[in-house]
Amino acid sequence: MESRRRLVRLGSILAVPVLWFVASRFGLIAGLPTPVEVADAYVAELYRDDFWISTIQSTIRVLASFVVAAAVAVPLGLLIGRYTIFADLTFPALEMLRPIPPIAWIPFTILVLPAAELSIMFITFLGAFFPILLNTVQGARGVEVEYPRAAQSLGANSYQTFRHVIFPGALPAIHAGMIVGMGLAWVNLIAAEMVAGGTGLGFLTWSAYTSGSYPTIIVGVITIGLLGAISSALVRLLGDWQIGWTEPRPN
Repeated sequence: MESRRRLVRLGSILAVPVLWFVASRFGLIAGLPTPVEVADAYVAELYRDDFWISTIQSTIRVLASFVVAAAVAVPLGLLIGRYTIFADLTFPALEMLRPIPPIAWIPFTILVLPAAELSIMFITFLGAFFPILLNTVQGARGVEVEYPRAAQSLGANSYQTFRHVIFPGALPAIHAGMIVGMGLAWVNLIAAEMVAGGTGLGFLTWSAYTSGSYPTIIVGVITIGLLGAISSALVRLLGDWQIGWTEPRPN
């Protein structure tokens, strides 16, 4: 059964270049480079320092922004989820900020923040922050009321109840939000780099478009997709380690 699933997964991956070849070979999508052209461009990019610098810069920006977002959103979400007064004071304002798209933040951050790097990282931070926050709130609210009461009846104080009952009960939802947040962090990063950054994979991809180097555009897209998938996989591994006490889920 497991080998069959692996074959299905492999077939799903291989279907992409096959469909891509068909679409480019028969002109189904105008201007689409062929897989061979993109492969040649990819090999050429691997020998360029700019490609590796852009890849490293984008990765550092995402990881740093994601860690800060999780460090802020998780405790904030737990407090909002468990304390009504705190939720009334903070959650409505956060809900007003959440629907604002990253592009709309770029002019504001350029004016307010002193450096373009801070602007890019702030916008990336927002991409990860809100999914983690909302899932943490729902996870904290989803903990059965009997569990904290049982802990308190056994002598646990408020901190112990929060640390050993509320937080573990919310962890599955928290990690679901972290997986979504990692993906949106990459989305926001690339948008910010295209508009406000002079470096990074987003800028590299946009520069390829403006110069008419269409195979390099696909190189940038593939690289972003690979890094995003690896980042999400690392978050899933962290979740599997932290919530190993839950029922195993299929891989």
